[in-house]
Amino acid sequence: MEGFEEVLQKVEVIISEVDGVLTTGVFPVDELGNVPFKFFYHKDFEAINILKKYFKVVFISADNKISYNMFRSKQIPFYFEPKNKKLALLQALKRYSLTPDQAIYIGSTYSDIECARQIPLSICSADAVPEIKSLAVKIFPIYAGDGIMCSLYDFLKPEIQRRQAK
Repeated sequence: MEGFEEVLQKVEVIISEVDGVLTTGVFPVDELGNVPFKFFYHKDFEAINILKKYFKVVFISADNKISYNMFRSKQIPFYFEPKNKKLALLQALKRYSLTPDQAIYIGSTYSDIECARQIPLSICSADAVPEIKSLAVKIFPIYAGDGIMCSLYDFLKPEIQRRQAK
């Protein structure tokens, strides 16, 4: 069995859901089903910009309300699949010619279970659903929307330093 450091050395891409990671997963919806806005933790975008120097960073969602335009404006790849996030995950892996052991997945809810099963290195927040927690190799002790990508950056710092030294 490989050590954790060796596993992280293989990682080429970070794939994350949006709502329940960068947002709390709670957002307003009007009577017509429109989502006028979402609250994002903007320090996470600073962490994402650093992570992008060492890993590909991709977001997936079953809901493209607000998210598509947000990620487009920040030049971050975004994959949308309304019925099955696993299909979006597989599209992202295929796009970069990567295998599941070259990825980190961050999820939080029931629609992420199949993705977390697909990616051996899955991570979640403290408020993720129990099934996601049981699949995660790391549970960050913070809630969704409170800096998960900042925590991921801290978690990956030794690997980033190793890549910088190359």
